[in-house]
Amino acid sequence: MFRKWKPASLFGKLLAAHLVVIVITMLAIGFFLTYLVEKYFFSAREYELVSKAENVAGMLAEEFHRGSFDEVEKMAQTLAYSLDMKIRVFTPDKEEMVIALPEDDPDEDEVGLESSEIDQVLEGNTMSKKMYGPGIQQLLVAMPVMQESQHELINSNGTPSKVIGVITVSAPLTGITATIAQISRLTFYSGILATIVAGILAFSLAKNISLPLQAMTKAARELVKGNFKSRIKVNTTGELQELAATFNQAVDEVERTVAEQKRLQALRQNLVANVSHEFRAPLTSIQGFADAMLEGFVTEEERERYLQVIIDNTLHLNRLVNDLLDLSSLESGHVQLTWGSICPRKLAAKALHSIESKAQEKNIDLEYHFSEELALVWGDENRLYQVLINLLENALTYTQPGGQISLLIKEKDNKIIFTVKDDGCGIPPADLPHIWDRFYKVDKARNRAQKGKGLGLAIARELVHLHHGRVTASSTPGRGSSFSVLLPAFFPPEQNMN
Repeated sequence: MFRKWKPASLFGKLLAAHLVVIVITMLAIGFFLTYLVEKYFFSAREYELVSKAENVAGMLAEEFHRGSFDEVEKMAQTLAYSLDMKIRVFTPDKEEMVIALPEDDPDEDEVGLESSEIDQVLEGNTMSKKMYGPGIQQLLVAMPVMQESQHELINSNGTPSKVIGVITVSAPLTGITATIAQISRLTFYSGILATIVAGILAFSLAKNISLPLQAMTKAARELVKGNFKSRIKVNTTGELQELAATFNQAVDEVERTVAEQKRLQALRQNLVANVSHEFRAPLTSIQGFADAMLEGFVTEEERERYLQVIIDNTLHLNRLVNDLLDLSSLESGHVQLTWGSICPRKLAAKALHSIESKAQEKNIDLEYHFSEELALVWGDENRLYQVLINLLENALTYTQPGGQISLLIKEKDNKIIFTVKDDGCGIPPADLPHIWDRFYKVDKARNRAQKGKGLGLAIARELVHLHHGRVTASSTPGRGSSFSVLLPAFFPPEQNMN
């Protein structure tokens, strides 16, 4: 069985559709143009024969009226030669009395007027018809011969003009047919050329449309395989370029989403590992001291010290859990802030007072410097206090006894800047970008309980971001570190004093 062929690809479908439209259009134009040309030439030839027939009828009318049929025949023959037409003359009785042929024109049998058609001409009508037969292609015009005037069926005195005869003039159509055939061939060849040119343009257009779509299909397959590096390059403009740009943008978004998912997965894995590690040390300490007490290996003098160690580790675990919950709430955006105007100097003094006892225990000197004229800060006072505490405690942790910690406040470019400086061990350049990550610690060899939980800086950064600010850090190994918090300055509207 034969099955209809259908192009499988979009390129084939577009090309086939364009070619079908082009061929149908060119055929329609060719047929319509041929019809118009043929109609025009036949109409012109008919108009020419009618004009000549009128002239012949007018010339023969006088001799016809006199009954000089010999003169009619001579005149008809002369006119046939001069006008290159075949002339026939009929009497009112429908008898053919004259056949005048042009020179070198054989008197071939041809289809002439029928009796009913002669009757119509004798009634004063003009008739034209085409005659086709074996070897015959002619146009015939029949014209009545009037007694008075050829062009007037009513005389000047109001009486009808009398039809005294009928003439027919005929001329071959071979010249017209040849001209029309030549024009048709020219139209056909022009149509073929136009179809070829249009086909080339259709091929180019279909290719320009299908290639970007093929590229998108290929890129989509690469996406399925997990390759997000594939991009589409389109040299055209318009909708295809927009589609390609949108596709590339979508791939970028997918790539970023996948990368973010991988990052979050890695963070979750690191979080589990870090939390497990952070919990293991205090839990092991609690379990060890509790077992020792239960086994009776602890004296009364040591019991109180062991219990204090257990309490300290329990408090450490409690703070660690609270910090984890706090950081999780901050990152998820579920923290509710109590907004209000805050005095930077009072906030800094409160934070310094809170760590004063710890600084004295380590023999660390605290310094406080601030500008006299400072704008206010708009935010949650408790949360910003937590930020300063975290930075100051981080400085206390990494500052050696006898060292110095400074807290400076200044205003610059409509920003209130809190800066905590220490002269501790500093941060290596390779570690500096990671200090804001949860559980990241620069000195991994030290005791974790001694060096903090690794969450303070991460919490501080999230809190500052919630206040539309930013935090920065700089450090020189062996010479100390500097942490700055930049918050938008707040200028309350002036109240009218009565």
